[in-house]
Amino acid sequence: MELIAKGAEAEIYLVDWFGLKAVLKWRKPKMYRDPNLDYHIRRRRTINEVRNMYIAYSLGLRVPDVYFFDPGEAKILMEYVEGKNLRDLLNEGNYSYLREVGVYVGRMHKAGLIHGDLAPTNIILTGGQLCFIDFGLGEQRMGWTRKTAVLLARDINVLFRTLDLYGEKAEELKALFWSGYREEVGGRAAAVERELLRIRASGRYVERKTE
Repeated sequence: MELIAKGAEAEIYLVDWFGLKAVLKWRKPKMYRDPNLDYHIRRRRTINEVRNMYIAYSLGLRVPDVYFFDPGEAKILMEYVEGKNLRDLLNEGNYSYLREVGVYVGRMHKAGLIHGDLAPTNIILTGGQLCFIDFGLGEQRMGWTRKTAVLLARDINVLFRTLDLYGEKAEELKALFWSGYREEVGGRAAAVERELLRIRASGRYVERKTE
């Protein structure tokens, strides 16, 4: 078992699962929390992540296969997805995938599923298909309200903060994303775009204020 990533919430290990290369995501106990509360938090987040992956899969998205999960131990054993992540693709000049990302994110959002961490490193091209990983911060929203539009905009903003780093290409890259997103979401995409503009304008104000 090899530790390959360690975050605030979980540790990720590369393991062998009956001859298959697999990933073990383990939400270890937090010593600073009450043990009973800690157990319920880790259990709930583990169930939530697997549920989010299932919903995404049912919508036609490629996600890692889940081999086994244990809510009590807060462990998920899943497929190790090999390929290039979206950051690598963008750095190589493969921008066209952003339109497909927009379609898939739009499909999730239309169904009320918020990914929670749309960093380019959580989108992997494997076998000619984009695979979305790490749904640990995701959630589901029922109904369409302004609050929902704000949460969807925040989801997209995680990706756009990375796209900002591409200088003069940034707006072109965002336009590719929006073309796919609008196709999938339809007229409601405009409300998400408005909220994203407000979020980003507020962020720029804060940045200027702290300079």
